[in-house]
Amino acid sequence: MSRREFSRNQKEQIVERARTASGNVACERCGLVLKQGAWEVDHIIAEALRPEADKQKKITIAEGQLLGKCCHRGEDGKTNKDVTLIAKAKRQYNGANGLKAPKQKIKSAGFPVSQSAAKRQTKIPLAPRALFKPIEETR
Repeated sequence: MSRREFSRNQKEQIVERARTASGNVACERCGLVLKQGAWEVDHIIAEALRPEADKQKKITIAEGQLLGKCCHRGEDGKTNKDVTLIAKAKRQYNGANGLKAPKQKIKSAGFPVSQSAAKRQTKIPLAPRALFKPIEETR
């Protein structure tokens, strides 16, 4: 099922709901008065986190909210939090249903074996060297 989007009429209704008594539009999360066009209509609960049964129903304005850039985008914004929650939900679902991808070995051709490698001689180890020179004693 694809993501349900708000119609133009529904977006207008959400904007009217967010209008203050003085006629300004305010963010429905923090109440900050916003300038024209500095807002976005967003789902209260991310569509990816909704059960399939909910996605079959027609979307309503109760499922949407008007957010300013202050609450929607940015490091602490709703979008970043939604992305984190969606990724966690997918990991949990995959883990519970055994859908984790198996770890695979690195596929490579390997190194070619040359004929000279078979004929190589092994190195003869050298005798151990002293790490320091002994101090000569004077008599």
